[in-house]
Amino acid sequence: MKEPMRNALIGLFVVGARCVFGGLMVMFGEAPSWLFTNDWELVITGPQEIRGIGDGTPVYLNGLEIGRVDRLEFRDPEQPGFGVNVIANIKNAYAVPSGAVAKMYGATLGFGAGQIHIVVAPSRDVQLLRKDNAYIRGEMSSLFGEIITDELTQSVQRAVDNIGAFAGEGVPVARNLADLLERRSIADVKGRSEMSNVSTVVERLDRFIANLNVVLGDVNMQEDVKAIASGLKESAEEAKELVELWKEETKGVVNNLNRGIDRTDDNLNEALTKLVGVVENLDTSTKELTDILTGISSGEGTAGLLVRDDRLYEAGVLALRRLADTIASIHRITGKIEQDGYITIAQETAVGTFTKD
Repeated sequence: MKEPMRNALIGLFVVGARCVFGGLMVMFGEAPSWLFTNDWELVITGPQEIRGIGDGTPVYLNGLEIGRVDRLEFRDPEQPGFGVNVIANIKNAYAVPSGAVAKMYGATLGFGAGQIHIVVAPSRDVQLLRKDNAYIRGEMSSLFGEIITDELTQSVQRAVDNIGAFAGEGVPVARNLADLLERRSIADVKGRSEMSNVSTVVERLDRFIANLNVVLGDVNMQEDVKAIASGLKESAEEAKELVELWKEETKGVVNNLNRGIDRTDDNLNEALTKLVGVVENLDTSTKELTDILTGISSGEGTAGLLVRDDRLYEAGVLALRRLADTIASIHRITGKIEQDGYITIAQETAVGTFTKD
């Protein structure tokens, strides 16, 4: 490569590097103030001590970057205790409402850069600051102070107090639990004032299982257990057969009962049918008798004429009178015959009641 070409490439590289460096300076707020001739100054006053805020610190309004810090100045150079003013360059396209407060956050735990956030109270009637001689109040804040609030601190303190109280109440319980889990054999408990605990119960249970194994390990006991199990199996089979038999018998009884009920129902239906016929015949006869009696009452037919004829009544009365006279005459004749001695009435003889003298 020729020397002129090499020098030209080196020159281009230096120019590009400076351009990139200038762009980075602008991005990080380290650009000279003469580059921002269209910006206006906002003075943030109030804090006595500034920590983590310096030249190029970004300024945000509702989360949007609107400018950067240009410089820091004492409010009174002769009296540094009066505080520090922060002069920020705000882009001309943005305005800051009056009554806004600037919260300045330093580097968290010494890492990163500081930030300034302008906080505006929500209101419909918003007045904007004039861009010449604009002042707002500022205060130093901490992210940890906003995260760990007084309410959170009080809640943590209450939780710690409750945990301490719980631990104090749990000490007697822990002691009782220690006594319960203490190693204590049956020999230690027997004949002494100590009470049985988990260790004693486990030892007794272990002995019981060992004795049970000894008993079940006996050949005779195993044969007896097998015999009992066999007997139980046979009893279960017999019970099963008995249940099956009972089901069949019950089914037969139910079938017979159903057939008997069906026959009874048929007979009852037949009897009811016959009874209905009898009732209908009786109703017909009653109607006919009613018609006959109605006709007789109205004087229809021979029976009606006889019933309604007055002469029949008179003839009947005359016949009864004549019958009474006839009976009286017969009575006088028999009395005369008895007086003459021809016959004797109401006396028992060999011939009969009536005897001839």
